[in-house]
Amino acid sequence: MNWIRNKSQSLFLKIFLSFLAIIVLFGMFYMVIFQLFKTSLQKEIIETNQRSVRDTMERFSNQFSRLQVLMFDIYNHSDLIGFNNQLRHQFGTEVNYLKARDVMLQMRSDIYNPLFFLEDTLIYLPEHDFVLSKSGSGEASYMLGRSYSSAQYPYSFWRNDNNQRESFTLLPSATYRINHDLSQKRLMPFVFKQPESPYEIIALIDIDKAAQSFFGESGDRSLAILNTSGEVLYATGQDSFRQLPAFNGQKSMLHDGTYYFMDTDMNGFTYISSVPYSHVSAQLSRITGALLLIFCLSVAVALAASYFFSRRLHRPVKQILTTVLNRKPAVQASDSAHISEYDLIHNRIQELVREKEEIRERMDKHQSVLTSYSYISQLKSINTDISEWEDFLSDDGSFIVVLYHIRFRMNPVYELPLQSDQAVRHMLEHIHLHTAERYPGSHTFQIEKNEIVSIFKREEATNLEVLLQEIKAMLNEEKNLFLVTIAVSSQVSDSSSFNKAYHQIKGLTAQAPLLEESQIVTAQRILPTTVNLSPSQEKGLLDALQSGSNSRSLQIIEQALDALQKKEAGIAQFRFFADSVASKILSYVEMAQIDKTSVQSLKHWSARLAECHSLAEYEGVFRQLIEASCA
Repeated sequence: MNWIRNKSQSLFLKIFLSFLAIIVLFGMFYMVIFQLFKTSLQKEIIETNQRSVRDTMERFSNQFSRLQVLMFDIYNHSDLIGFNNQLRHQFGTEVNYLKARDVMLQMRSDIYNPLFFLEDTLIYLPEHDFVLSKSGSGEASYMLGRSYSSAQYPYSFWRNDNNQRESFTLLPSATYRINHDLSQKRLMPFVFKQPESPYEIIALIDIDKAAQSFFGESGDRSLAILNTSGEVLYATGQDSFRQLPAFNGQKSMLHDGTYYFMDTDMNGFTYISSVPYSHVSAQLSRITGALLLIFCLSVAVALAASYFFSRRLHRPVKQILTTVLNRKPAVQASDSAHISEYDLIHNRIQELVREKEEIRERMDKHQSVLTSYSYISQLKSINTDISEWEDFLSDDGSFIVVLYHIRFRMNPVYELPLQSDQAVRHMLEHIHLHTAERYPGSHTFQIEKNEIVSIFKREEATNLEVLLQEIKAMLNEEKNLFLVTIAVSSQVSDSSSFNKAYHQIKGLTAQAPLLEESQIVTAQRILPTTVNLSPSQEKGLLDALQSGSNSRSLQIIEQALDALQKKEAGIAQFRFFADSVASKILSYVEMAQIDKTSVQSLKHWSARLAECHSLAEYEGVFRQLIEASCA
């Protein structure tokens, strides 16, 4: 009994029992929290799935509303209305097909907007058996029967579709075979047609992509969209929606081992998500199992730590007490002795903390030195011209801005020079020397990779035209390598108007004629109003491409380029014309299903048109473009 009493009075047992009491208390608290958490977790999983359906419903509803606005705008497009009227009252070449082109360009910009999730938008004119799409136009039998073919919606479906629907109608999704890229996609037709209307708009929604964006990765979940009559418009995982339960006003229901979650939007469309009960129970089991495992591991670690720390705390106290008892056997350990031992341990910990802080301070000091060295290295790369530019901004008075727009010419194999950046830097140095020598108060700097700007104070800029003519003559010595358009702004009142002056002269460079030498532009000029192929030229180009006639195709394009040159069209207008013709050729090649190697070559030469800066370069690149398209 004395041995038991002595053990119960030991410091080790008291510390260990204190740890055990805390572990038991927290264990009981954890079990209560665990039971509450387990109950609420299942509700949270159900609410999360319900919220997911509601969010999906709102996203789809907003998406359909945006598509309604888009289809309504296309339906009431003035060019589409005019084109339809011409088809109904005029014949052959009297019809202005450019109106249809403008409609297709507008459609194309909307279709390629990823926010709409559109595969294509079709304008179907039943009276003329004619369809417009993003890639062009054609007979309805081809566009609806082959270009976008579906067993559920063949050409006869649209031809014989006389049902009186609502203005906007969502049809059930179906698998379409897309002819131009030989792929299959599940698309949902969204039809807009007014009563007695001569045409209708058919938006083909990439419903799988939209569902993935709005609903997320399905996994074990499934989604179904039903119209107001209960017809399934779209469904993932068809098996779970063969027999839907009656919700009877409820938003969720467990039926045949499957949870169903439902929500309805303002248009009457019903969105249903199904999740197998095994999925919910598996989630619950995984989480609860993980929590139980963590609890068991925590208890085991706590017990081991309690025993370890109890022994560790007891050992030094026992040694000190033994020493004290050996010295003074009559003196018993008191509470104050225990406190003094903890004070000794605390003092030792303080020493360790101080040592740690000293080490950290030394490391922070070294890190600060390294950081400062990094900042110094970065500061060395800052452009020193900033101080000169700040001096200019602080000066009062008006000034004139001159822009040197540099266009590097292609070599004989239609490639750009590799050292263009170095050439611009040399050009900057030469221009700076000329301007600074004549006008010391001027500033010359590079503002873009192919643009140099000089700024002259108005009161000093006398005989500026003479200086620019000298610079032009100097630049013309290398006109076989590059062409420079020198644009001169009007008088600018103060430095705050620099941005406006810069955009003014940048616009002048776009209006400059396409010359084989450097030029000076000081004012805007009247440009040609039309820079497109005429309808007859466009038809002739298409016929020549279809027949594979390189010479005829190139002849039509060269005639159009010569006409633009005679009209003194601007550089930007030549660029617009080239891009427009290249787009037509590319559209034909895509519809003709030419092999991918030719298409890649065609896209390569189409991109090179942006680097053409003379009539000869345009003709040379178009020659390569035509050869690639007729190969």
